[in-house]
Amino acid sequence: MSTAVELDFPQKINQVTLQETIEQAFKQAGHEGVAFELTSPGMQTRKKPYRTWSLSTSLAPEDTRKVLEQVAGQLASTPIYLSANSIGGKVAGNTKVTAVYALLASLVMIVAYVWLRFQNVAFGLAAVVALLHDVLVTIACIALSVYVAPYLGWALVDDFKISLDVVAALLTIVGFSINDTIVIFDRMREIRGKSSAVSTEMVDRAINQTLSRTILTSGTALLAAIILYCLGGQGIHAFAFAILIGIISGTYSTIVIASPIVLWLQGSVGNPAPVKRQAIAEPT
Repeated sequence: MSTAVELDFPQKINQVTLQETIEQAFKQAGHEGVAFELTSPGMQTRKKPYRTWSLSTSLAPEDTRKVLEQVAGQLASTPIYLSANSIGGKVAGNTKVTAVYALLASLVMIVAYVWLRFQNVAFGLAAVVALLHDVLVTIACIALSVYVAPYLGWALVDDFKISLDVVAALLTIVGFSINDTIVIFDRMREIRGKSSAVSTEMVDRAINQTLSRTILTSGTALLAAIILYCLGGQGIHAFAFAILIGIISGTYSTIVIASPIVLWLQGSVGNPAPVKRQAIAEPT
């Protein structure tokens, strides 16, 4: 004889925590060693929390009910902390101001560094615009996850929130994106040579010559991010999601945002560098 029970919890709980709690309740009720099985619709990993669980056990229905009452009481009296951050009001205010100053300082330093390296402020401004795009796209995807999580559970999408892990991911995205941008800018500088401005043809050549490197580098990083997202566990799930979005955004922003902005700032769009023609002597 076996008993099957549908369990519905007010908050999500993962299989590891629920299984340990049920095993302890079985032991206290004198049913130590009784086999049971926990499943949840669409379950992908034991560490991912769900609200609905199915329990199958060899105990009689009455004994199962008593054990589950004990489990419910224990879970109600023992909070399950998925994550916790405690920040006082004054500390939060100071942190907010410091974060804004740090962001502004980092953007100014990036502009200055790229300006000095490429001897043109247009490169620095273009790089910063691309970085802002990458960060905003990632934050937007995190905000939208609250609405799409019920429909994209098969893709492991949760209702992500901004946390310290996500902030760390945003900083990582900035570093990844600026590195890819500088590679293309450096090739532009080599192609430009002693020309005073970058032309559309120069940008096109620079992108084509570095495209294989971009595909290999971004593809490798994307593969690692996908594995981290699928198998990394609940603790770094939001971090992996932000990294995944940031790599995709950072890869295309370098090509379709940063490079065209360089042309726009230099006023070279639609005005490619003149092609030098060799003079042909007229027959006498």
